Amino acid sequence: MKKITTAFVALLLLSACQIREEIRFKKDGSGSYEVGFDMSEMMGMGGASDSLPMTSAIDTIVNFASFLDEKKDSIATLPKEEQKRLEALRPLQFAMKMNEEEKQMDMRLTYAFKKLEDISKFAEAVENANIKELKQTMNPMEGMMPSDPAKSDSISKTGMEDLFNMAESFDTRFNKKRFSRKMTEKAMAELLQKKDTSIKADDPFVDMMRFKQVYRFPFKVKSVSNPNAKILSDFKGVELEANMYQMNNDPEYFNIEVEFEK
Repeated sequence: MKKITTAFVALLLLSACQIREEIRFKKDGSGSYEVGFDMSEMMGMGGASDSLPMTSAIDTIVNFASFLDEKKDSIATLPKEEQKRLEALRPLQFAMKMNEEEKQMDMRLTYAFKKLEDISKFAEAVENANIKELKQTMNPMEGMMPSDPAKSDSISKTGMEDLFNMAESFDTRFNKKRFSRKMTEKAMAELLQKKDTSIKADDPFVDMMRFKQVYRFPFKVKSVSNPNAKILSDFKGVELEANMYQMNNDPEYFNIEVEFEK
């Protein structure tokens, strides 16, 4: 499992950025898993516009299932291993909106799953998709990297990958009665070991990076264990949001149990 602590370092470096993790469930246990990046604030600060080649606005959606169906004849001529690798991309969808004039930059990666355990395949699918726009998001981070070249290289190679492995740091369960998500013991130990005691609640930078988790259900919510959680207006979902200080000082901040109405 990739270290979630490294992911949090990457989140810190993505100054003025909101990271959003969302899981949508259907009654049969299938659904979609999504990781999104909203770097519009960083665009407004000039952090991204100086590094990304933006000559015109972008509003695009890449549906890999449609692509595979369109190219099925060509794909059939490829070696079996390559066909298998490409077919693994079928559940993945990439969406991007970017407008330099409006200081907007938003990306989402969505992965459809038939059973919850399939989420573990998300990170590998993203890596194999080799999306150039996603790689370019690392460029704005270069100016904020540590002066130590060895550390900078390590973060640039692993930061985004670790973000896509976030799901592996949680034990997630769902049925028609309840939903629960708790950080694994291994991830908890890693966070406690790497805790940064220099981060204070009143530091001006802690709110420049925000991490949000959203869960949407096919059932109405009856109760929620976590006082940090907000129930959505339709009562069929909950969300939690934390800044860097909250994530660093409370490893159980995102642990949650939700009971559904009968």
